[in-house]
Amino acid sequence: MRCVAGAGLLALVGCNQVFGIGATQGFDAAVETPTVVLDWQVATLPVAIPQVPIVQFVPISPRPAVRIAAFDVPFAATADQDADRTTYADDGTIEIPLRYLNTTWRLEYTLGGGVPHEVQWAPEDKQGHLTVPLFGRVDRDPIPTGSGYTVTPVAPAPVAFHHPRVYTTGIWTEGDAPASTTATIDYDFATAISQSGSRGRPDPNRGDHAVLVDLATAPDTMCQAAVGSTELTAVALQPAVHAAQAPTWDANLGSVMTSPQLGFEITSRLTSALGGLAPFDSKLDTSPMMFGALVTTQMPGLAATAESAKLAGAMLPVPVMQTLMQCPYSVPPTNLPGVAQPAALASSPRVLHVQVVDTRVALGVTLASGIETVIAAPPSTTTFSIAFPAPLPLQITLATPAAGALDLAGDADEIPVGAPGGVFTLAFTPETGTDLRADYFDVVLHRFGPAGLTTERIYTVTSPTVRIDGAVFAPGADYVFEIRTYKGHPRVVHGDFSAVEFPYGETIVFTRTIKTS
Repeated sequence: MRCVAGAGLLALVGCNQVFGIGATQGFDAAVETPTVVLDWQVATLPVAIPQVPIVQFVPISPRPAVRIAAFDVPFAATADQDADRTTYADDGTIEIPLRYLNTTWRLEYTLGGGVPHEVQWAPEDKQGHLTVPLFGRVDRDPIPTGSGYTVTPVAPAPVAFHHPRVYTTGIWTEGDAPASTTATIDYDFATAISQSGSRGRPDPNRGDHAVLVDLATAPDTMCQAAVGSTELTAVALQPAVHAAQAPTWDANLGSVMTSPQLGFEITSRLTSALGGLAPFDSKLDTSPMMFGALVTTQMPGLAATAESAKLAGAMLPVPVMQTLMQCPYSVPPTNLPGVAQPAALASSPRVLHVQVVDTRVALGVTLASGIETVIAAPPSTTTFSIAFPAPLPLQITLATPAAGALDLAGDADEIPVGAPGGVFTLAFTPETGTDLRADYFDVVLHRFGPAGLTTERIYTVTSPTVRIDGAVFAPGADYVFEIRTYKGHPRVVHGDFSAVEFPYGETIVFTRTIKTS
């Protein structure tokens, strides 16, 4: 989440998105030089029950490389040539010149092992705060080699397991155990996938838990839903040991309801917005509807790792959630199966995540555009009113120094844009409609290569226009822009990306490809 600003933290958070932190930090009244803040936004679980996540803001370590520049001034070739030099302080603050206030300017940061991320913004006084989301502790212990769980549930024990899956909380991971024709499953933690950040060892002394669910497919709907669950009694991992345990099995099922039924109006909306970019090619297995337990509604709704999305068979970003049911998006609400809902996840918000996907192939690479939403159920219910609140980008153009204004939503790829250099401007118009709102946009610049796409740079903007220094392009290369539109951050208009609200929405559109000379 993509996962997808914040790609510089791929090695740590596995998420490309950048978000903001609360407006309680920032300017020190005793200091004349104004500052903005760039932090991790961290969600952790306390040991005490009920476990309500604690969201905190933590300075990034190791320190990111940061640069700033006026909006109409290119970044210098090297950091020591920057006219406006700045550094990342121990408390996460970044000093900016006083003359930047009330103007649009640019902040570039690069996290360890990542790509440059450029924010073009005009934050209000004391409101300029950015952060990268991380679910779970910053410090993570390594996973012992050969560790895992052997689980034989009791009272009443299942006869066999269809599709067993293990989730851990606190350090949020998920992974499939081998199907079993007996009442025992064996789970090697080496197969666990981190849902946020690097993999780490769960620690029950720090409030971490583990849950086993068994997913079964309903033939009439092709929904895969949990038919039973249990909380593991031995969560700690030991080298070369699969901890044997016999927890109580719970086969009780609860209902899930949605309204309205998803129909052709959603696919028609996507098709209309894409226009000449691609014919609609939605596949039920790549347009999932997922129900489960969300970590918290105080964090961005689509921030899981790319590996987590892959496990779900999803082509767009997914939430950090424990999935208890997954259906094709077109299943009628009255046909949704009953779902086991583990008691260990009782304090977690219930959410429905839906995405509708359109794919096309460009230069041998599959590009997935689409529209998605994350909806939180009202308290004590599992009834969802479905809405897709983020607008799609329309009328996408690229103004170039050598080739003039180009249509990037037409019928052809490899559009010639001339030689690198000068200033390029990408512009688009957000879709309009009732209950649609664009809070901000990420524009991801990808380069085609022998191994597929490589992310070159990420731009975050609060208006649908992006200034691109031509120096970011290489001669004789192919590129494509990925435009991501977010709804769910209501204070971005002030420069504060921290506040989150649901339903949380995102749209993704890949433009036509361009080629430099």
